[in-house]
Amino acid sequence: MGLTREGYRIAVTGAEDGPSGAVEVYEHCGLEGPVARLAELAGESPDGFAVVLDSANGIMDAPLAALGIPVLRADPPLLTDGRTTARSLAALGRSHPEALTALPPDGWTMAGREDGIAAAEAASGPVERELAERGLLLAGGGGAAPLVALTFDDGPHPEYTPQVLDVLARFDAPAAFFCIGLHALAHPGVVRRIAAEGHTLGNHSWSHAYLPDLGPIGLREQLGFTADALARACGSTRPPRWLRPPYGGRSPELLTAVAGSGLVTVLWDVDAKDWSRPGPGVVAERVLGGVGPGSVVLMHDGGGDRSQTVAALPGVITGLRRRGYRIVGLEDLLAARPVLPV
Repeated sequence: MGLTREGYRIAVTGAEDGPSGAVEVYEHCGLEGPVARLAELAGESPDGFAVVLDSANGIMDAPLAALGIPVLRADPPLLTDGRTTARSLAALGRSHPEALTALPPDGWTMAGREDGIAAAEAASGPVERELAERGLLLAGGGGAAPLVALTFDDGPHPEYTPQVLDVLARFDAPAAFFCIGLHALAHPGVVRRIAAEGHTLGNHSWSHAYLPDLGPIGLREQLGFTADALARACGSTRPPRWLRPPYGGRSPELLTAVAGSGLVTVLWDVDAKDWSRPGPGVVAERVLGGVGPGSVVLMHDGGGDRSQTVAALPGVITGLRRRGYRIVGLEDLLAARPVLPV
């Protein structure tokens, strides 16, 4: 399964043979078409079928796992020549299956790499502090004023993002939406509505990539393609200034590169973990129990069934206001960040 600037690519190969037939093209569309096709191919393969992805494609594994389709991940050591096309990934599945990582059905895209990811994040601490002092990183928490920012990842989604926007409009609450470029390409009208209603648009990469794996060209494409898609959808010439790295994945090198491009990295200190669908009440409790002055709250409007997030949102907003918090945009939260003594 490969990706391009325009959408998805599917190449099929057998256990012994080379790629079978032409590469199938799915452009300017949501996940439904390619996922349905992969399900069809799996049904036509009685001897076994798996989909090979790499860490630059973090949006396909969950829907495939939900259908019971095995997913294999190719990591950077296998991709040093940059060959991450659909054909090259299919060829890896045929020639080096033992070198691929089988993702657990209920796991996540980066399963098996937790130690390395944690080490990279720990090493990023000094750079994070420096960038925060310069106004180029917003981690959340540690503020003095009772301000909170609500943020939503993985959209735009044609069903759930409008429902989230309806709730925000009803309660006159601002939010930031960190969009996946492929989803923005498929649903530009939803992007336009986010911007038209005064909310903040942010960059969440082209395909929910683990950004520290990417070289300079790959990073430029992931962020640049997304910025272009968002700007085109809004008829704007100014790309969003905010970036949320998928999974919060970061390294000192990545953070430095992002800051050098003029983007502000936005992390979070309160995670609703709404992707686990624990029930609307639990989602609201996690938010209200975790917030403090200056908090950045992470929720999701795309990437799966977000009906529980929509149902929890009124209680989150009213609960925050009862506790004396003012819900603000990222600009206001960044402006109110504590100034550390020199």
